Amino acid sequence: MNARSKHLAQSLPGRQTGRKRQGLSNVLFKPMTLFALMAIGLFSFGAFFVLGGFADDLRKTPPGQATPRSVSAVGYKALQDYMNQVGYIAHETRDDRDYYARQSQLVIYTPSRTYSRLSSTLEKNTNEIRLVVLPKWSVRQFIPQENEQGSTDWARKNGEDGLSGLGEFNYLFEDIPVIRRVDDISQNIDVKFTMNFQRNLPDLSNLDVEALQYFDLDTRWSERQAELMRIRMEEIEEFRKQRAEERGEDYIPLSEEEEAETEEDEGKENEEEVSEPDPLPDYTVLMRIDEKPVLIRLENSQTYILSEPDLINTMAFQTQTGARFALGVIDEVLVASEAELYHADFDVSLHGIENGRNLIKLMVTPPFLAATLCLLLAGGLVAWQGFNRFGDPARVRPDYAQGPVSLAETAAEFMDVANRTHKTGENYAALIRRQVVDELGFKGRTEAATDKLLDGREKRRALSPTYAELKTKISTATPQSYGQYAKALTVWREKMIDTGTLQEDPKS
Repeated sequence: MNARSKHLAQSLPGRQTGRKRQGLSNVLFKPMTLFALMAIGLFSFGAFFVLGGFADDLRKTPPGQATPRSVSAVGYKALQDYMNQVGYIAHETRDDRDYYARQSQLVIYTPSRTYSRLSSTLEKNTNEIRLVVLPKWSVRQFIPQENEQGSTDWARKNGEDGLSGLGEFNYLFEDIPVIRRVDDISQNIDVKFTMNFQRNLPDLSNLDVEALQYFDLDTRWSERQAELMRIRMEEIEEFRKQRAEERGEDYIPLSEEEEAETEEDEGKENEEEVSEPDPLPDYTVLMRIDEKPVLIRLENSQTYILSEPDLINTMAFQTQTGARFALGVIDEVLVASEAELYHADFDVSLHGIENGRNLIKLMVTPPFLAATLCLLLAGGLVAWQGFNRFGDPARVRPDYAQGPVSLAETAAEFMDVANRTHKTGENYAALIRRQVVDELGFKGRTEAATDKLLDGREKRRALSPTYAELKTKISTATPQSYGQYAKALTVWREKMIDTGTLQEDPKS
């Protein structure tokens, strides 16, 4: 049996019994399948639409930075987790704190580098209690090279020592003291606090701090900049001298003419009147390490500055002593500022993690979420109504229906359009009279007898106005008063045919 005969043999029984075999299209395109596909598509589009509005909030910051989410050596994720584990309340804030929270709760700013955005943020929120942890390390994301082991969440130092420049801190914000570093830290570190309260801290003599960063409260930034410039020039001259020796050339320092010009300029500057500089701000020192201030409070403010970030970042959590001391630094600020204890917020807006405003987020967050849901529900009902209208087209109703009633309605509409309705008043009054005559059984009598019976019935019922008066008024009615008289005739007819309360009229 060939393939064609086999196909006919398999198909013939079904054809003989009238049964239709289900094809693949009939299975896939069932109404329930189509409805499920539409529901999945709408849900996916809605999810994509909503997540697009919150994309900025969900986007991760580059790893290896000094952020409260970073687990690198310079990050503060360890401090935040440790505070939550020991009973503190440590959350993130995105510059959306309430007024009460600004007055009573500490917020910690951890800039990754010295840049001016911190200055604008601090000027905007002048009434809050805050701790600014100065940056120290210049790092980037750690990307393992060949034969290197590590994670992309780590940080890699920039340059030889990885330290940020000391001359850039004065751009961070106003009234910041001069920053210095010292490499020769004593083996037995001496930590002193100025606040007088009981602390539960371990022995801090073996605290490990590399290149301690501290405040120089007796030097102005102008003097510090001149000092850094002089050091830079000495380094340049030393480099020029070494390069000349390597090339076998004679080292030529500044020429005598340049030195003379320099001395002359200095003499002119000395002759000019120099105004006395402003006095240095009165900083309050809260903690010293080897007699060097590391934690201070700015004058007439609730702004506290920690110069050494390695006291509270991930580096401090290498030992239990460092972890307990990091918490002690936070407690020192909380007690000094009289803020709410066991509560601190970490600001992340400095690192680009902000509550961005957009139309999508506005639509799907209260109080506008209810309006969005109502609009979606209304749209769904409209779509469902339109879906139910599918099918054979509805029959179009003719403009002029057939039948006596429809003919009368059409004629009335024509008369109304032609503004001739009020000119049918006399005929309408005669129609009302005939209806009353038929209802009372006066039909078949002469006109004079019918008028006599109707006049007598009007007098017994004391109807006013009478039929004659209404007929006269509606015959001369205007388009505005026609409806009033027509209604009065209808009332007259109802009273005339009402036989429930009065005696019957004679039939002859």
